[in-house]
Amino acid sequence: MSLNTQTSPGHTARLAAATGVPINRRILGYHEQPPAASSSDLTLAQQREYAKPLYAQRPGALPSSTGATTSKARKIPTQPERVLDAPGMVDDFYLNLLSWSCQNAVAVALEASTYIWKADTGNVVQLGEAPEGTYVSSVDFSNDGAFLGVGVGTGDVELWDVESGQKLRTMSGHQGQIAALSWNQHILTSACSDGSIWHHDVRIPRHKVMELLGHSGEVCGLKWRADGELLASGGNDNVVNIWDGRVGDVGGEGARGSAKWTKRNHTAAVKVRCIPNLPTLGIRSPLF
Repeated sequence: MSLNTQTSPGHTARLAAATGVPINRRILGYHEQPPAASSSDLTLAQQREYAKPLYAQRPGALPSSTGATTSKARKIPTQPERVLDAPGMVDDFYLNLLSWSCQNAVAVALEASTYIWKADTGNVVQLGEAPEGTYVSSVDFSNDGAFLGVGVGTGDVELWDVESGQKLRTMSGHQGQIAALSWNQHILTSACSDGSIWHHDVRIPRHKVMELLGHSGEVCGLKWRADGELLASGGNDNVVNIWDGRVGDVGGEGARGSAKWTKRNHTAAVKVRCIPNLPTLGIRSPLF
């Protein structure tokens, strides 16, 4: 490529003077060898060499429009990292008998007993037992992992201190087993086999601050969204409800809530897992 002197000689001369490039001399010469690599370039070359296996073409890879390859196969482990014995786990699809905390501890309900396995140390601690004649039907760690909510087959909801292993309180009132629990800060929400959902404020003596009615069958799935604005519930009536998460500072025994959205096109019981944000669609929706 060279500077063109035919169209505007004056402009070309000013441009050549400003850039320091002589007129009629090539700016790019493809026949010349590239300059020798500096020490920084050698380091970059070594890093690329180390990373080369990450970008190697794998069997089943497909060419993309840019010439790069994308693989439709991914490596999925076929063996578990750890196997824990769980004798006596109740065989009931509707129950939620496992919870993993942010402190890397796993709570497991086995019949009437609740155990905590600490992944960092491998230690197993028995947290407590349900009253005689009943069983643990659900467990869920608080957001900070300091407390564990335990649902019981009689309808009671227990609050346990994980560090001390002490039961702090029992919150009664439900008329059936508590199949699911979910935390939102100081609110522990419980789902009952009669279709009712209660918000418990664990800080105050009169713990029930709101009741949500929208299921005609047992509620077996319950999950707060991370920001606490929405709650999703699923039941064996094949219904999914999305509830407004704003409980208010003062609720009370008579406070009632109704679903903001309801999905009735499921053909089986629904166990809710999480509720992500969907900003690209401008809506927020549950994921089941």
